[in-house]
Parts: sequence; C-alpha cells; structure tokens
Amino acid sequence: MKKIGKIFLKVLVVLILIVGAFLGYLTLFEYKPGKLETLSVETNSTSEVALDTSYKALTFNIGYASLGIDEDFVMDGGKKGRTDSKSVMQGYLDGITGILSDNPSDFYLLQEVDLKSRRSYYVNQVAEIKTTLGDTYSETFAYNFKAQFVPFPVSFTDYIGYVESGLQTLSKFDIDEAVRHQFPGSFSWPLRIANLKRAMVVHELSINGSDKSLMVVNLHMSAYDGDGTLRLQEMAYLKIFLDEQKTLGNYVIVGGDFNQTFPDAKDIYPPIQDIWIAYDMEDDFLPLGYDFQIDLNHPSCRLLDKPYDPTALDTQYYIIDGFIVSDNITVESVVNLNHGFLFSDHNPVQLSFKLNP
Repeated sequence: MKKIGKIFLKVLVVLILIVGAFLGYLTLFEYKPGKLETLSVETNSTSEVALDTSYKALTFNIGYASLGIDEDFVMDGGKKGRTDSKSVMQGYLDGITGILSDNPSDFYLLQEVDLKSRRSYYVNQVAEIKTTLGDTYSETFAYNFKAQFVPFPVSFTDYIGYVESGLQTLSKFDIDEAVRHQFPGSFSWPLRIANLKRAMVVHELSINGSDKSLMVVNLHMSAYDGDGTLRLQEMAYLKIFLDEQKTLGNYVIVGGDFNQTFPDAKDIYPPIQDIWIAYDMEDDFLPLGYDFQIDLNHPSCRLLDKPYDPTALDTQYYIIDGFIVSDNITVESVVNLNHGFLFSDHNPVQLSFKLNP
C-alpha cells in the first residue's frame, strides 16, 4: 500500500507540474493589447465621402464561419467547439461572402473573422473576404481574440485551441486613421489568458467639402461576463467617446454586435431559458444627439444551444446587432437581411444614410 501511495503521489506531483508549466506558458504569451493602437490600412482608397450622398454600411458577426444552421456551441449550452469538417466551415464562409457580395455596401463592419484559428481549420477568412469584395476597398483588421490555446470544450478532437480572430472593416473611401480602442475591464486570471480582449475600432475619414470627419466604429462587446460588470465598463467608455465626438461636431456611425438588447427591442423576444440572456441596454444610455438604428422585424441573433430549426418554438432569439448614428446624419433605411441563420448565428444589418450638409 505504501508503494502504491508513493506512486500515486509522484504521478500527482508530475501532473501538477505539467499543468503549472502549461499555465505559465499561456500567461507568458498572453495577448496584451495597449489601450490605443494605431492600425495599418491596407490598399487604401483615394476617394472621399461627400455630403448629401447616399451610402450603405453593413454590420455582420460572421461567427468565424462556423456557427451556421447545423451548429451548436459549448458556451451557449451546446457541445461543439467547431464544425465537423473544414468543408462544412468553407460552405458557411462561401455563403457569408455571397451575402456580402449580394448586398453591396460602402462600409462593411464584420466581427468574429478568423485570421488563423484551429476552430476554423486555419483558413484565412480575412483574406478570403477581402478577395471576394475586391481591391477597391480600404481594409483594417484588429484582434479581439488571440490565444495560444483555448481548452473548451473538453475533448480530444473538438477543442477550440489556437485562436487569432477579430474585427475586419472595409471602406470604399480613404481612411485617414484607424485606431483600436481596448475596452476597459477584463476577466480574472486564469480565465483571462484564454478569453477575448474586447475592443472597438475607430476609423476617421475626411469629408469632401467639410472640416468635420466621419467616424466609423466597428465594435464587438462582451457576452459571457457573468454579472455584467464588463458590459457596464464598455458602455461607459463608448458613451464618453460619443460625447467627445458630439462636442467636435463629427459625423458618427457605430455598428456591430452589442451583445445587449436594444431598448426598443426589450419585449420582442423575452427570455425562455437562462443559458445566455442578453442584458437589457439602459434606456437612458444614449447621449443627446444620437439614435439607435435597428430593425425590429427579425431577430439579429439566435442562441446556439442546438442546431437551428426555424419551426421550433423553444428557440431563443435576440436583437443585439445594429447601429448608433449621430443626428447630423439622415437615415434612409435600416434592414435586417434575414438569411435564416444559414451561415452564422447572426443576421447582417444594413444601414442606408446621408451626411447632412
């Protein structure tokens, strides 16, 4: 018995050392972005936006082309960490690029686009989207998820593993400057080392015939933050930014996945489960001079607790994707491009607008 006990103790010590070394490695190479980081702009256009001209902006969380109609996800009460094969993922990505091509926009604000990740079979989705839309677009990419290893779900084959993913923005017009803003707040260690680093990317564009700028913001806010502490810090940061831009007199469009239910959408899809509930956005959040622009006719997101069945009565829906627009911009329409969650757990939303003279 003593010999067995000694063997067990040695095995336990070895396991503890292995786990400790692994956590140390992940901590050493943890992605630690600065508060503000200037991004490079690829193939920058030379055109400028103009006043009193119709433009379109499209926001779409593509779910790294791995959260389509036949998928569930471990963090939403499902089991999976990635699609069953690379070909399935590629099919979703082809569907996503088809939606982008079929709905021409002057600005594309995309979230959860993988650059190099095990969960999407290391396919460079950023490059595929850029190739599909063509070289007429200026482009930026900013990380909001970069991890050496994500151990969920617990599986020898289905774990998420290595991740490089983030926010991809494309513009038909010249981008003067693009800055990644790290949102305040973070998870505690060790969750922090395998989790997202949420951000918003601010693109400043000159306007022909105006001394003001157009500020186009692509964001993806926190989802799985328990009591909502991170969400509150992120919203406070965004509010300060909106106030500053109002003081400067700039034109502002903020689009993305807010991971919160907009005030006007609170009673449309009430919670029917408690796996993941989108917090209600504060009714008085918006500063004076801004409006939400959302489409209430269709959900913009579904819960991934199981594969999607459009006839099921127990599917949890949300309206968490859309825009914030300053009042010096005339909104002509905002439309949820409902594709039935074929290729992502989100629907794209397209905004048509003009900058007021």
